[in-house]
Amino acid sequence: MSDAAVFLRDGDRIVPTELSQGPWNPQAQHGGAVAGLLMHLVEACEAPVPMRVARLSVDMLREVPLRPLGTRTRVVRTGKRIQLVDAVLHDGDAEVARATARQVRTERVAGLERWVSAPVPLGVPPEGHPPPEFRKGWRLPGYVRAMDFVRPGGPPSLGEVGVIWSRLRVPFLAGEETSPLVRLAAAADFASGAGSPLDFERFVSINPDLTIHVEREPRGEWVGVAGQTELAVDGTGQSIGDLYDLEGRTGRAQASLYVAPRPPSGA
Repeated sequence: MSDAAVFLRDGDRIVPTELSQGPWNPQAQHGGAVAGLLMHLVEACEAPVPMRVARLSVDMLREVPLRPLGTRTRVVRTGKRIQLVDAVLHDGDAEVARATARQVRTERVAGLERWVSAPVPLGVPPEGHPPPEFRKGWRLPGYVRAMDFVRPGGPPSLGEVGVIWSRLRVPFLAGEETSPLVRLAAAADFASGAGSPLDFERFVSINPDLTIHVEREPRGEWVGVAGQTELAVDGTGQSIGDLYDLEGRTGRAQASLYVAPRPPSGA
């Protein structure tokens, strides 16, 4: 498979490359790749006035395979202020992931300047961008190899905030410009890992959904995620992350977690 982009286009189908690969199954895509692709499909839908995505809710219905996928989009409701769009990825007849996006009209509103949040600096990624350091038992997925990836403080302890900076090193979809919101969605899935204290030698931690609220369109290539994870003894949990560019916060992400013991090697 090509490593020139995360995805290729083949007629009406989207073809994942090895750079879309996730951490738990080498034949399945990373959640960030899925979220970014669904954001791309939503942004391709026409709107009656200038709009941008304010909220993207992603459900991964099953493992999204590293096989050519069909796509489908539908405008559920449209108007001059708000539009609702559904986007679906399907493997043959089976839906594998879907998203609902709320788009809102964008226009400058006089008098709101004083209410706009001041930038909240997260710090900046260090120069040189050394290869990421992962805990023992963690397989470096192709999706991370598609990025400059920096974890300034290392893995956090339970209840602490963990920080990850990333930027795509390749186009998201070959031959097409990667939009700011696709960059944001492509990194937002790291909220489920940024604040995780789990030992991945012992546990599998999967987020079957992801919701992104966008405060403003990000600027630049770097996306920062400041994530925190809460876990329950029944194998469920939540991850919440603030999303940043180099100027300040751009949005928030939240994901449900399913946690289970890691199966023995070869099982």
